[in-house]
Amino acid sequence: MNNEPTCPPAAEVGQVVSEPAYSAFAAGWCAGMHQRTTQPASQDVIEQIATMLDAASVADALTRPE
Repeated sequence: MNNEPTCPPAAEVGQVVSEPAYSAFAAGWCAGMHQRTTQPASQDVIEQIATMLDAASVADALTRPE
């Protein structure tokens, strides 16, 4: 039995992934799931990504028009 999560259906991600781009999204999703399973990211990489996302959120908040 395959317990790997399947790619979300097009209808579920339709607001962020356009219909023409869905096949590329699905291919990337499958490749990413395989990568995550065979070569998981280190804690250091996860922390660096979290820091970048925090910085992006702060920048968005500071530049948001009032």
